[in-house]
Amino acid sequence: MLVDFILLGLLLGWWRGGRLSNLSHTRFSFLWLVFVGFGAKLFFLQTNLWGAPVWHLLSMGVVLLGALFNRKLYGMLWIAIGSLCNMVVMALNGGKMPVSVTLAQRLRLENLVRSLERGSYPEYVAIGVHSRFTFLADILPYFSLLFRRFFVVSVGDYLLGVGVLLFLLYSMQRKESIHG
Repeated sequence: MLVDFILLGLLLGWWRGGRLSNLSHTRFSFLWLVFVGFGAKLFFLQTNLWGAPVWHLLSMGVVLLGALFNRKLYGMLWIAIGSLCNMVVMALNGGKMPVSVTLAQRLRLENLVRSLERGSYPEYVAIGVHSRFTFLADILPYFSLLFRRFFVVSVGDYLLGVGVLLFLLYSMQRKESIHG
């Protein structure tokens, strides 16, 4: 999902007259934390390491911390709020993100449904009667134009995506268009 928002942000930024080189003029504090957090999240989503839910939760905490250090930059508060939403729901559900099986079935994501029913995902769990804060869980549909398929995502995921998009849009603009 984030890949779609990154590409959209880059395309819209370029369309609005921005340049990728303008990103180098943006002053970051500990921005590497955001990249490390996202990288760790992607890594732990692809592995079955022991304690993956805890590592997944910690990676979101690193993203949150990096975004908070840079909260004055456009989009970073959205990224921080999205990370916080995902962290809260995961922390309240044993370090796992609850996923709507009903929505996954409606979207015809049979592999996801089977994996959730078998408990094959170390970082995801099907929403059940004991799930908490499910309004922040993966309960929303998302169609990826890049991958040409549906996903089940959370409010936090959308907020993260909007934050990345806003960051790219504003950071790619010429200095005079941002400050002048």
